[in-house]
Amino acid sequence: MALKSQRLRHLVCVLAGVGAGLSASPSHAETRGYIVSWFATATNVVDFKANCPLDKNGGQVNLNVRQLMGIGYTKEEALQIVQDSGAQLTPEFTKRINVNAKLNDRPVPIFNYPEATEDPQIEMVTGKFAYGFDLSSKTAQKFEDPDTHQMIDNQLWRAVGCLDSFRAVPPGKPYPEELSWNLMIDSAPGWSLRLVGDDLSKDGKVTVILDRLTQHLQRDATGNVLSNATYIMESSKRSHNEFQAEIKNGMLTITPKDLYLEAEHPFYFDIALKNAHMRMQVTPEKIVGYWGGYLKWQDFAYMYTSRPANGADSIGMYHALKKMADADPDPKTGQNRLISGTYRMEAIPAFLADDSGKIVAVPGGGEESTVAANTGIKVAN
Repeated sequence: MALKSQRLRHLVCVLAGVGAGLSASPSHAETRGYIVSWFATATNVVDFKANCPLDKNGGQVNLNVRQLMGIGYTKEEALQIVQDSGAQLTPEFTKRINVNAKLNDRPVPIFNYPEATEDPQIEMVTGKFAYGFDLSSKTAQKFEDPDTHQMIDNQLWRAVGCLDSFRAVPPGKPYPEELSWNLMIDSAPGWSLRLVGDDLSKDGKVTVILDRLTQHLQRDATGNVLSNATYIMESSKRSHNEFQAEIKNGMLTITPKDLYLEAEHPFYFDIALKNAHMRMQVTPEKIVGYWGGYLKWQDFAYMYTSRPANGADSIGMYHALKKMADADPDPKTGQNRLISGTYRMEAIPAFLADDSGKIVAVPGGGEESTVAANTGIKVAN
């Protein structure tokens, strides 16, 4: 109780300190603040055998065998080497595997030149279900969304869903997205999400506003992202997005249009979705949902080829993504440059301020919001 009281007193001080810069006129709309606290490729592994009946790809041991066969060993020889070495191959074998691409008849690193490697023909998803949206892709290979039961486009999941790294169930994330996210949120700026509407406790029209923050996310004592912290949003419009949306029975959907949020390696370079769709369950305490659209498959592949020690078969993934890409054909080669895909996300309440220190959104529930209201501060829209 003492800690909670101290935290509330701190919030009163923070809000009182910026109160002079806030509008004195009453707001006609409610503005609720959140920060994105969880983000990763949307996975669906309820029935792995239905998704990937051959179970061909396996994990790190199977990958090692395939790579050893790729540099000239028979399957029996490769199995013996793996048995002797364990999951971690010796530096000698690793070096030979990693320069097994050919460019102008000379060996080059496979992860720098995946186009110069042979396609290992990894198994791809043949199951029925995946999360996503109807993007009007021309591919005949549609999934059924397990929540909405609509026929949807998600060729990203078809390409990667049989790889061991993607057998993740939230709150787990696919590797290396899990590792990269935990590095990024302690150093790179996060993202904010604002909901603006006449009464967010009721169904109706709303506006969704996304921005990049000037700070990285804060953690609580358990290592999770801290709720009800205060963040400042970037003034740059580079990562500013506004979507018209509607809430029905607590579920928010947007009118589709393009989305761009700057990010940082080792996570995604950015979250850039053409024809972006969103479906999010909204409460004052949390938002959980899906964002989908068309993304650059080469950018997605690079996140894995640049951090290859993950058991995901980065080279197999590269070729699978290339084959499954289903939009934006290159005018010279005809190769599609975009692939339909879906992310899963969560957002938790936060105080959001502009670069002048003005609070523009508060959490939607709990004692902190009561404190904000009791200070007499009027939230600017």
